[in-house]
Amino acid sequence: MHLVIRKTIEMNRFKLPLFLAAFLTITHCGTTEHSYDYTPADEAHIYYDIDGTIDDDVAVSEYIAPYVRSMARTMNRVITTSEGSFERGKPEGALGNLAADIVRYRAIAEMGKRVDVSVMNNGGLRVPLPEGKITIGHIYELMPFENYIAVLRFTGEQIKQIADELASVNGEATSGIRFRIVDGKARDILVDSLIVDPDRYYWLATNNWMADGGGDAPTLWEPLERHNIDVLIRDAIIEYLNGHETIAPYIDQRIRN
Repeated sequence: MHLVIRKTIEMNRFKLPLFLAAFLTITHCGTTEHSYDYTPADEAHIYYDIDGTIDDDVAVSEYIAPYVRSMARTMNRVITTSEGSFERGKPEGALGNLAADIVRYRAIAEMGKRVDVSVMNNGGLRVPLPEGKITIGHIYELMPFENYIAVLRFTGEQIKQIADELASVNGEATSGIRFRIVDGKARDILVDSLIVDPDRYYWLATNNWMADGGGDAPTLWEPLERHNIDVLIRDAIIEYLNGHETIAPYIDQRIRN
């Protein structure tokens, strides 16, 4: 891996543990090469090219060793065992089903009332979950973002529009809603096995990125009401899996074409 770091001359060394935690999390969770290029703004900085040709600094290595060991213990902790690989899929995938179900269940627990639907973007699920032991590190790889749960209220007519928007991209991760995709449109839309009532109100859980303007469902950006839940989706997934000795991938035809 090649990394270019901009460092100020008078760097506060006591900020190192915080920087290290973030750096180790990124390097542990990422599976691709990263290159960060900076354009010098002035000559008040020193620029170092850091790659595999530079030997370790013994003093620095000894200083950060406790943090490295602590991080490794946390990331390598097993939280469940999977009976199969969880993969993304279109119009439906086992990984999306798991994530959307967890978000909806957690939203119900936090809100203390019914949450009818959950919608997540497949692109936010960065890697599959493997068969076998699942660690905390796997979940950081799956969900490296600091996204939290947002719960939105919509009319039934808006729920139909959201289903159409999801159908136009051949589906996303969902929970609580079922439909067929025909010619890029949602058909036979059901929420809790019932036909959507255009005059009824529905609660929908998603991530704050989609609620704030990301993704391909613009109706999500115009809720009648919004509640932000102070729970990171990554943490919700870790806590859910930690409470289950084993998990197994599942497809239940919630979206089909």
